[in-house]
Amino acid sequence: MEIPLLVSRFPGMEHPQKNEIIADTKQFFSTEAFDILDENTRQYGDYVAAGALYSIYIYPLGDTRKLKAVARFFAYWALIDDRYFDNSTDLDDIRRLMEQFVAAMEGTSDDERFAPVHAFCSRPDWNEGTLALFRNEMKKYLDGMMHLRIAEVQEQLLTVDEYLRYRHYNIAMWVIFSILYDTQDDLELSTFRHPGFAHIFDCSSRCIAVLLDLYNLKARKAEKSDYTNLLRVMQRAEGLDEDAAIRRCIQLFYDYELEMEEACNKLEADYPREVLYFKYVESGSVRYCTESRKMRYRQLSDADEDLVNGRTVL
Repeated sequence: MEIPLLVSRFPGMEHPQKNEIIADTKQFFSTEAFDILDENTRQYGDYVAAGALYSIYIYPLGDTRKLKAVARFFAYWALIDDRYFDNSTDLDDIRRLMEQFVAAMEGTSDDERFAPVHAFCSRPDWNEGTLALFRNEMKKYLDGMMHLRIAEVQEQLLTVDEYLRYRHYNIAMWVIFSILYDTQDDLELSTFRHPGFAHIFDCSSRCIAVLLDLYNLKARKAEKSDYTNLLRVMQRAEGLDEDAAIRRCIQLFYDYELEMEEACNKLEADYPREVLYFKYVESGSVRYCTESRKMRYRQLSDADEDLVNGRTVL
């Protein structure tokens, strides 16, 4: 069964200065920071889109100057994830790199591979509280990643609930929502911990986890996830064949988005700006991932003859 293109139920928007943000990300992609690309990431990583396109879709009302920095960080973060985490089975090396990632966020890393991470976190325009929130959510992402890499290496037979518990923070949507409080100047940091917002973030996390596991299942971009893809977990834990697992995941995606919409509806009257921003994060994430089926999530069944290094949908 072919993986269909999924569409969000929420409205979308693009940042009005998208061309400026795209041009800045392309310039960053031409720097030596991306010398760590390997053959597969050169062909299918599409880090320009992972940075620029994603940012202009999920933060369409954000500060342009800050979005340039965010797009650069997203582009490089995606590369680090592809090169050193999702395709590695060396747990000691993953732990060392995870520690360097954290050190770079805190300004104490001497590993040049993480210089762009340090640059993002050392921006002088950060609010101290927002930066602390971002660092905290990034550490949760890294912890989730480590749990999943251990499960992959040890070939653990996870239940669906166990897998989703680890994937919950590893999908990094809580990080994405935390950055909203940097890109928008009209949000109160204290609201991030609102229990109703947590429900929205959880629903979005589940949606994007399901979507990415669907899109990555048969993608040309390399990923070691035989035991850490929701569809494979379902097949082993519940005895489903691949087609049945695909159909179930498609339904889960739309169920989770409906649950998110219901959660948004309960809070929209009291928090109209926040809810609008949250909807853009969700719809923008889905739109970016679906448009990236042309490159980053290009399927094995798709014809692919134009093999040019550094390709991008942009």
